Amino acid sequence: MRVKSIALLGISLLLIILNLWLFNLKPALVSLSFDPDLFMIRDTTQIEKFQFHSKILDHYFSRQEGWKINNKFPSDPNLRKMLFTVYKRIKVARALTGDEKNQLLKRNEKMGTSVTLTVEGREQSYSVVGNANKTKTYFVQNQEVYQVDIPGYQDFLASIYELKRDQWRDRLVFNGNWRTIQKMEVIYPEKLDKNLLIRFKETFYEVDGLTQIDSSAVVAYLNQFEYMQANERISVGFSPAYDSLSQTTPEVIISLSDIKYKLPIEIRIFPQLPGQNIRLIMDQDDELMVFESKRILPYFKSKLDFAF
Repeated sequence: MRVKSIALLGISLLLIILNLWLFNLKPALVSLSFDPDLFMIRDTTQIEKFQFHSKILDHYFSRQEGWKINNKFPSDPNLRKMLFTVYKRIKVARALTGDEKNQLLKRNEKMGTSVTLTVEGREQSYSVVGNANKTKTYFVQNQEVYQVDIPGYQDFLASIYELKRDQWRDRLVFNGNWRTIQKMEVIYPEKLDKNLLIRFKETFYEVDGLTQIDSSAVVAYLNQFEYMQANERISVGFSPAYDSLSQTTPEVIISLSDIKYKLPIEIRIFPQLPGQNIRLIMDQDDELMVFESKRILPYFKSKLDFAF
């Protein structure tokens, strides 16, 4: 009897140990149901091309084409850097199941963005969709739904996959300062007496029509054009009011000749529309963009502003 009791006790202890082992093993088994690095690209220099497609999006970027949007417009290098950072750090947080998964699959069909990446000659495709509150991002691949995030990063990752073509465009208009600008003209088509001409001569600038100038005012004015960025690039059709305005005479035309640019950069500033706090701008290539009005006002100068 005693031997039997000892045997039963031993079996009971073995079962307890086995149950504890299985209990401790369960989280490990669950964590292995997906690859947390499924969408990570450790070396983003190997990315050759990425494409976005949805009901409202259809654009691509290729390294071979200089990352131009649809091989036409220069793309914003800061946005590209942000996207590549996402791919370097992105993690799968969990795989969805049941009703939650089915709901996300339906949402993806309605508003998801199809993404195709080409990395070292191999294509990888999936869809990206966010939740209604824009707080969570999901990648859908082969009918599996994964919630993804970047550890320690709280922003809505899906937002970069929802950007329209114009939002991807490089917003840089001009990048020069008093050390590189050779000539600057400010023309007021309706008020020619206010026209301004600043040009570099020998060791410093001269202002046409002035014998003595405030050199610090000239330097400060020219430096305003360093890393000049639009708030947003826009295309024809963005706004019928802007389309009509672009066919009228600009209020101010600024021409900048700089040692870093082969041809002069032209900035045509149109009158501010009633009730608007932004200005329409057109460049030398007839490309449209918008600026906050308060950023534009300091450009409106005449020669008397530089008199000493």
